Formats: sequence, C-alpha cells, structure tokens
Amino acid sequence: MPTGDYAPRAEVGAIARERVQLVLYGVLRQLPSEQAAFFLKNGEGEEVALTDLTWQEDKFRLRFNVVTGYGDRTFLPEGEWDLILRQKETGALFAVQAGAPLFRDEGWSDRFVRAPREEKLGRFAMEFTKGESYDYTLMPRVREGDRLYFGVTYLHPEPLNAIGRFKKQMKKWFGPFLNSCLRAGFFAVYRLTALFTRHRGTRLLFCSDSRAELSGNMKNVYDRLVERGLDKRFRIRCLFKESVKARRSIGEKFRAPFLLARADIILIDDFNPTVKQLTFKPGVKVIQLWHACGAFKTVGFSRTGKPGGPFITNTNHRAYTHAIASSRHVARFYAEAFGMRPEDVYPTGVPRTDVFFDEGCRAATAAAMHEAYPQTEGKRVILFAPTFRGNGAKSGHYPLHLLDYGALASFCRRTGSVFLFKMHPFVHDPVLIPEEDADVLLDCSDSREINDLLFITDLLVTDYSSVIYEASILDIPMLFYAFDLEQYVASRDFYEPFETFVPGRIVRCFDELLTAIEDEDYQHEKVAPFRERNFEYRDGHSTDRVIDWLILGDVPEDRR
Repeated sequence: MPTGDYAPRAEVGAIARERVQLVLYGVLRQLPSEQAAFFLKNGEGEEVALTDLTWQEDKFRLRFNVVTGYGDRTFLPEGEWDLILRQKETGALFAVQAGAPLFRDEGWSDRFVRAPREEKLGRFAMEFTKGESYDYTLMPRVREGDRLYFGVTYLHPEPLNAIGRFKKQMKKWFGPFLNSCLRAGFFAVYRLTALFTRHRGTRLLFCSDSRAELSGNMKNVYDRLVERGLDKRFRIRCLFKESVKARRSIGEKFRAPFLLARADIILIDDFNPTVKQLTFKPGVKVIQLWHACGAFKTVGFSRTGKPGGPFITNTNHRAYTHAIASSRHVARFYAEAFGMRPEDVYPTGVPRTDVFFDEGCRAATAAAMHEAYPQTEGKRVILFAPTFRGNGAKSGHYPLHLLDYGALASFCRRTGSVFLFKMHPFVHDPVLIPEEDADVLLDCSDSREINDLLFITDLLVTDYSSVIYEASILDIPMLFYAFDLEQYVASRDFYEPFETFVPGRIVRCFDELLTAIEDEDYQHEKVAPFRERNFEYRDGHSTDRVIDWLILGDVPEDRR
C-alpha cells in the first residue's frame, strides 16, 4: 500500500449547502478518479455510500442529501461519521482531510491559526428545527491530522408509550376545543370582573410574560415603592410567567384576567402577549417600563416592513397609555416603536441605571467582580461583549474564529491587561480559550449581569449591543467591531446611522481592532456627547421620577 507522499489522498477545500444538499468540493491526489469511491462510516462500522459524485480532472464535487441519503430514504442517524476514500482496485481506505481553506475566511489574515478550528468549521453546520421540540444538526468537525468527519445530533422527545400516545391523540382531538374554552373563559372572567370593578386608583399590578420574578426596572420600582412606604397606599400584586411560550396553570389562567381587570395601574417592561389582547377601561394606566436604556436597534412598529417585523394592523404595543425613556431624544423613537403619541412617552430616565450613580454600590460590586475573577485585580480590563447573530435563542451564534486569541494574549501579557469574553445569552457555544492563554483570556459569559462587569472595565469592545448606554454613564472608552455592518443594517437596522451614532471608533477587521487597542485610538471624545444626548437625568433618581410622574400622577408642568 502506498505510504507518505505517495499515498492516495483526498482533501475537502470547500463546503456548501444547497437547500437540503450538503456539497463538498475537493481535490484527489495520487489516485485516478475512476479508482476513487467515497462513503461515510460510523463507530459501529456502518457505511453509507456517497454516489452523487462529479469530476473535473482531479477535482471532485460530492453531494449528499441530508433528508433522504441514508438507508431507505431517511436521514443520517446520530453519531460521528468519518468521511472515507476507498481505492476501488485494492479496497484500501484513506481518511479524507479538511483542507486549509476551510479554516479561514476570505478577506481575513491567514495568521488566525490559533483560533479553535472547531469554531471555524461551525459556520458550515446544517441545522433543521421544528418548534422547541426538534433540532437536527449536522456539523463538520476534524480529528487529529485534520481528518474530516461529521457530528450528527438529533434532539427530539422520547417516543411515547401507549398511554402517552392515547393522551396525545386526545389532545389532538379535543385540544383546540379545550383551548377555545379556556380562551373564552379568560375573556369571560375578565369582562365580568371589569363590569363589577370600581377603579379607585389603588390597585397596582406588576405583569410580565417573559420573566418568573421581579427584576430589572420593575424590581427597582417595586423596591422603591416599599422603601417609601407606598405599599401601604397601593395594593401591589404580581403576575409573572417565565417565558412568552410557557403555559400558565389552569388556576393562573383564571387568576390572570381577574387581576388584570381589577388593576388601576399595570406595569410591564417588555412585549406582553396577555396585555395586548385586552381593552382596558378609561383611566386604567398601562405603563411600559421598557427594559432597554436607549434606542439603538429598531423594535416594535419601527420594524414594520422588515423580516420579522409586525404588520401595521398588529396590536402588540397598542395597549400602553404611558411609557418611559432615558431622554426626550430617545422618547420620539419609543413613540414610533410603540405606536404612541410622543407626549405619552416620559423622559424619566431608566430605573435600573440608578445603581450607576451610587458610589457605595459601585465599589461593592467592583470588589465582588475582582473576587470572582482574581486575574483582573490590578490589571487593565478589556471587556468583549458583542450581540448575537441569528434569529433568536435557538439559532443565536457569534463567529469567534474572527478573533486571534494568540495575538490578544500576547498583547495582554505585554501591557498588563486581561481580555474578558461576555457572550450574549443566545450564544450557547462555549468560548474555546487555548489552555496556555487562560491566564489573560477569561470567559465571563456565565456572569449573570453584564452591568456588574462594567464596574471593572477599562475598555469595552462591542458591536450592536445596547450595553453602550450603561457604559457611557461610566465614561468607558469603546470600540465597535462591526465586520458585518451592511448585513446587519439590511436585516435589523438602527434608529440613527450607525457610523455617526456610536460613541467610539468603528473597526471592520481584527487587525484594525488590535491596532486601535494598542494605540488607544478609541475616539473617546464621542462618549460625553452621546451620554448627554441619551440621558436627560444623571442623578440616580429615575425610579423616583417613574413613581412620582406616572404612578402618583405628579408630572412637572414642563413635562405635561
């Protein structure tokens, strides 16, 4: 059998997806094309022949239908499947290798050799999802020696037993009828309760369909109400649900309309599917304490006409009577997003930013962060906190292979710095930091609050994340690593032109990013005007203004 440089060899240099077809492009060495055959083989020795093969001299194109390519027209089972080259005449087998082009991106420097290769191959993954229950992923990977294989995962519910199948069939037959009854019951309870309720302005309801407990702006307002003794004036209730897709229990389904019908003031902080269905009596306040600080990426009706945006007849945000914003500059964008009159959006400031003006709390939080990450003590801290790419929690990802970990580590050691990664919660892939660089590159993605990390941050590197608002309060220099700006604008867009809006230098590739960090070229002078424009009040009393203006109705004359 030939060995070394004379052994037959096949390398895959490009991978593409054509609908449900996985397409591999490669080159064959030391073997005539008519002697080559390819197949997939798993650990149990099972083989799947790959027959859709075309040649152009020594270059080949290999297609595989992911949906019907296995067995009797079904999909490839879970497991690890090696790509194998067989020499027809002798039957000799050779592992197919992943060629160098798979590990780099066009337009990027070839020196990104220390970025984990698994991350680079991840962009070729094929993923198919169905609701929240089914996820099928075929991911190209490499073994030692760059031998190419495909990891297949299939997440799905366990097969049902006879009782389970019976329940499922009953749900299929009677589920729509039951849901209709529950929905009718919801509205019946709401209308009947509303009919006999006298509104005296004393019932206050914190309501969320996307969180299980008080947090963020709502917690700030609740805690301050208690501190001021206003819990004795108002009857405060809470109505929560851990996520938009979670289902309430039967009891909660009837408690929800009862509480909503009796409430005089309803406070929410995000899109609320329950509230949007209802028509409230005149005089009932529905106050939107929107969770974001400013108006960066478009939301709500501002996205009408874009992919995923609401149609003009949508009722998602039309129930609000009042909303808050960080400044009058931001208020006009919120009015557009929520379909409200500009005068109904009040520039009170954002309650959860009050902590930024409490020196004692800032010092205590910074000390806690240094204790949690001792490598940061006495070091210059660079925080990398980008937003995700994709359409949401299930498909969220970020191309970390665009960062040169080796260059970052070398810079940090040379300058007494540490580089913290704080990935968006929608990005589930781990940050694969090389072991030898773990002293200066830290993954802090599990840290619950990004705001806590800001208290120890000397430089923020981000892209399209709204963390820039909180960072501006602390006067943190910022760099914007916007390598895909045009694509992001086309799919999501911003309220103001990105190039003139962001408070820092924009860089378009890693080399520019590293140079800007090394030269401390941040355009830091942009932060102060940004802060002035987006935060009308910088005094730590935003929560009190929300309570005074919107709950107690004591609005200053110049804000009426």
